[in-house]
This record gives sequence, C-alpha cells and structure tokens, in this order.
Amino acid sequence: MNKKDIILILVLAVFLPLSLDTLAQNEEDALRYSQLFDAGLTARSLSMGGAFGALGADMSEMSINPAGIAVYRRSVFSITPTYMYDNTHATYLGKRAYDSNSHFSLGNIGMVYTYNTGQDNGWVNFNFGFSSQKRTDFYKNMTISAINDHSSMLDYFADYADGKTLDMLDDYGEGLAFDTWLIDTVSGNPTQYETVLSQYGDFPNSTYGESQRRQVSTYGNITETNFNISANYGYKFYVGGTFTIRSLNYHHKMKHSEDDLNNEIFDFNYFDYIFYLNTRGTAYAFSMGAIFRPVPILRLGAAFHFPTVYKLHDSYSSIIESGFDTPDDEGYSTYSSESPDGYYDYKLNTPFRFIGSVGFQIKKLGVVSMDYEYIDYPGMKFQNRGDNYDFSPTNENIRSAYKGTSNIKAGGEIHFGSVFLRCGVAYYGSPYRSAELNKNASSVSYSTGIGYKTRMFSVDFGYAYLTHTENYVLYPNNDRDYASTWSGRHRVSGTISFNF
Repeated sequence: MNKKDIILILVLAVFLPLSLDTLAQNEEDALRYSQLFDAGLTARSLSMGGAFGALGADMSEMSINPAGIAVYRRSVFSITPTYMYDNTHATYLGKRAYDSNSHFSLGNIGMVYTYNTGQDNGWVNFNFGFSSQKRTDFYKNMTISAINDHSSMLDYFADYADGKTLDMLDDYGEGLAFDTWLIDTVSGNPTQYETVLSQYGDFPNSTYGESQRRQVSTYGNITETNFNISANYGYKFYVGGTFTIRSLNYHHKMKHSEDDLNNEIFDFNYFDYIFYLNTRGTAYAFSMGAIFRPVPILRLGAAFHFPTVYKLHDSYSSIIESGFDTPDDEGYSTYSSESPDGYYDYKLNTPFRFIGSVGFQIKKLGVVSMDYEYIDYPGMKFQNRGDNYDFSPTNENIRSAYKGTSNIKAGGEIHFGSVFLRCGVAYYGSPYRSAELNKNASSVSYSTGIGYKTRMFSVDFGYAYLTHTENYVLYPNNDRDYASTWSGRHRVSGTISFNF
C-alpha cells in the first residue's frame, strides 16, 4: 500500500468536521489527541470549573499545576468514580437526528505522602504524589439522517478513482465500491468512472433522491499515570513537577448507508459502507509549576506543560455491501467486498500548554479562583517511525488550519462550617482559524457541587454540563452540505478522601 492510500484511509476513518481546504484526516487526528477536557477531575475541581491552578490541595493538581500538591499538609488518599451521559443532535439537509451514549469510569485515584520537616520556616514539607486519571474520553454516538436529492458518497469514490486504472484503486475505498458494482468505468475510457446513480440518469446529472444515514460510534480514553514531587517553602512559595505516562486508546466505527426507500432510482436498492479504526499509543510528559502566596488572601500560580510525543499504532479495515433491483446473469442481486486488515505506525507531537492562575481565599468564608490556559495547537506535528514518509504537507496544513487557543476557567466555593457549596464555568476556545469551517467550534462548561469535610475525611459531589458545536462533513467533495452538530455532556463525579 502506498502513502497516498494511507492518507485516504485516514480521511475515511472519521470524516470529522473539516474545512474543505484541509481534507487530510491527519489534522483532525492531531487535534483529537491534543484537546484535553479534564475528564478525570475530582468532584471538587470539577464543580469549580477546573480553576485550580492557584489553590492546590487537590489530586487534580498533578495534571493542572504540579506545585498544588505541596499545599497538602497531611498525607491523603482519594478516589473519584464518574458517570457521563452525552447526547447529540445533528441537523442535515433540514432534518434533525438524535443519539446518545453513557458510561461509568474511575475518573481519578491517587495518593499523596507528606514528609514534614518540623520547621515553620524554610522548607516546611516535601510531598510525593501518585495518581491515575482519565485525562479525556472519546465516548460518543452520533446519527445523521436525511433524503439527499443532489449528492452521494458514491460521487466521492468515483471522483477519487478518476485517472486510475483498476489495479490502482484503493482497497479501503473506491476499490470496494468498484467490486460491488457501485462505480464502474465509463464506456471507452478505462480511467474515468461513473456511479450507479449516474450511469442510468442524464449524465452528468445524477439520479439522486436516496436516503442517507451516517452512524458514528467512538469510545476509549487517554489515561494518565502521574508521579509528582513538590515542596512548600515557608507557606509562601510552592514548587512541583509531574512526570506523566499517557496511554491512548481510541476506537471508531462509522457506518454510512444510502437506500432507495421509494424505489425511484433505476436498479439501485442500497449500499452500506463500514469503516473501523483502532488507535493505541503511549507518550511521556512532564509539567512543572509554582504557586506564590504573597499575602494570606492571594495566591498566584503558573504552570508549563511541555510538548509530548506519542508513538501511535493504527489498525483499520472497511467493507461495502450493495443491493440492486435486478439480479445479474448468475442470479445475484447483492454483493459484498471487504478490505484486508491495515496497519500503520507513526508519531505525534502534541502542543505545549501554559496556565496562569489567581486565587483569593477570603478568611474562612470561601475561595474564588480563575485559570487562563494557552495551548499552542499549530505546534502539533506528525513524524514517521522509520518508513521515511514525509509528513511536511500534513504538518503545514496543521499550521494553516489551527491557531493558538485560550481557555478560561473560573470557580468559587463558600464555606458553611464543614459544608462547602461550589460553582464554576469554563470556556474552551475554538482551535480553528477564521477561514475554517469550524472557526466557531468552542465549548462551554457549567458546573456546581457540594462537599463535606472533617479532619479525617471528606466527601464531595460535582456536576458539570459541557456543550459543544461543530460542523461535520460527510464526504470531502460534498461542499454544498454538511451537518450542524450540537452535543451536551453531563458529568457527575463523587470523591471520597481519607487523611492519614
């Protein structure tokens, strides 16, 4: 298989929202594995919008500001189970379709050991932390459905096949369409192709009106294993660093169906195209941070997350099934063709992140905090793993499609003795440049929660509602129509912590 075929495979893998200027799926792969929505936050940090960079004393700090672990004055163990429910609306050609997904997971589990020096000045304590948490998850189902009277996915297969001889057709796309009689060569021209919808119509005006249905199902996550060391200097200055091992596990299934429900298209009955993609990989990351407490009421925080390098392995396959009204000479009216199993190894550099934070502790009444996060998405980059493939065009597309993005998070907590009430909001800016189809693909999260704390243990509950909008292109040459999608994700977390 040549590299051009690999790129086609990745295009077909997801058909995620794209500007038609950046058709290679690789750009979207890079973004998918670089956008982190903090799926494994503790209930306390979740309910405060994730704005914890200047506060500390929370297990989530290992992935936000490593210096915050030094704020713990006692050793602690905590565990956070999480429930997520995601519902999606997709509007395509004036018709809306709905889908949903839900699952339980262990969002965060960790422990911090505190070594106290016995001094109130100088180095007061050194803390050592370990945690495992879900950094982001990929659980989502989406359905798109409508009647299309002017285009078909078969047009894409035929366009991509044009100029190729039969032995050059891709085994994962247009080659399958040819094997199942959905596209064929034009009479007298062995390198020009037409579809089953066009060859009996007034060519080049195709006979459309078929029902289209796209079902996309994804699951998996990025899991972090964190090792943290941090220190407290005079209760005024906190420093820390976290070494992280990331494990990526992504599974994708896409089924695209087109049917002649009203029996109006000559001889054509239906076709189903199914594509599977599984991606696994690991990466090593490092982050460092500091918190400065110039006066008791104020805390200032800063953290830097260095770029990471994933070693990724893709496995993929596809299948097409077709059906016709008229049997052939051998009596067959249905056909099926399946691709071989494909594999590809590559590397992905994810961008650096900077977090600046400010927090106010108003005596025993409560706290207010805000985080500003900058992510350098143009810094994403693909590399080969020994096959000498040149990713330069793809990396240039990344730089032209994406921009550096700001995320803003804010939260507050009010104390009523041992009871704590919390709320927060987070805004995740769109990573796309202004010329891209998804320039407005931002996300907003609203959260709230409650907690109860004693000297020996604490119990917290948090709820967050994340909304996100995107435009989704079903097949790249269809520049007239795309689906407008909206998703709402409900997340409920509960954390129990024990001090020792």
